[in-house]
Amino acid sequence: MSYSIIFLFLSLIVLSLYILSQKSYVNVIIGYGVFSVATSVLFFLLNAPDVAFVEITIGAAFVIFIYLIAIKKAAEVKVYYIETPYMIEEKEGNLYGFEYELIKEFLERKGLDADFIKVDAKDPMENINDHGEILAGGIILEDNNFENIIPSKGILLSKLYAVGQPNKTCLGIFISNLNSKNFENLDDDFIIDAVRFRKMVMEEETLLSKKIEIIKDTSYKILFYRRDKSLARDFDKFLEEIKSDTAYYENLVRKYIG
Repeated sequence: MSYSIIFLFLSLIVLSLYILSQKSYVNVIIGYGVFSVATSVLFFLLNAPDVAFVEITIGAAFVIFIYLIAIKKAAEVKVYYIETPYMIEEKEGNLYGFEYELIKEFLERKGLDADFIKVDAKDPMENINDHGEILAGGIILEDNNFENIIPSKGILLSKLYAVGQPNKTCLGIFISNLNSKNFENLDDDFIIDAVRFRKMVMEEETLLSKKIEIIKDTSYKILFYRRDKSLARDFDKFLEEIKSDTAYYENLVRKYIG
C-alpha cells in the first residue's frame, strides 16, 4: 500500500473527528466537503475512477449544495425580546445590552442569524409558543407552569423587590396569580427586579419614599421553545464556557450593567 493511500486514510479519520467536534453548521459542511474530495481521490488511487467521479459530483458538490440551501432556510432564529434597561434595549437605532451581546455571540458561534423582534404584548409567552425560538429581556421565571418552554441556566444574578403591597409584577417577571405591566407603566404596589429597579430609582426620586424590601434572590434566564431542545442545551454549554472565563464575564457585566 502506497504512502499516499495511507495518508488519505489517516486524513479521513482526522476529518471525521473534526466534523464531529464542530458546533457550527457551516464548519461541518466545509469539513464534509473536504472529506468527500479526499474520498474521491482515494477511490481514484484504488483504481476506481467511476466511483471517484460519482463521489466528487454527488458527495462533494450536489449534497453540499443541498445542505447549504437547507441551512440558509433554517439558519435564522427568531429572538423575541422585552425591552429591558441594560439587558437589551434600543439606543440610537441599534440594539444594545448584556443579553443582546450574549445571544448574538452564541448564535454567531453556531453560524446562525438572529432576527430580533420587540415584544409589546401583555403576555409575551404567546410569542414563543406560537412563533419564535427564543424569548429574552430581563426574564425571571419563578413558576414554570409553561409546558412549551425550556429555561436556560441563570445568566446573571438578580433580586426581586417588593414596592408597597405588591399586586402585580413588571413585564418579564412571571409569578403565579400576579398580572404584569410594562416597566414604564408601573405606579404603586408591584414586584420588580434589580436592573429595572435600578433604572427606576435613577429616574424617579419619589420611589425612595415608598416601602421597599428585598423578597428573594434569583437570576435572569433566557427561554427557548421546547422543540429547540438542542439550541437550549447548546446555549447552556456556551454559558458555562463564558462564565468559566471569569475576567471576560465580569467585564461583560461591568460594560453593560456597571
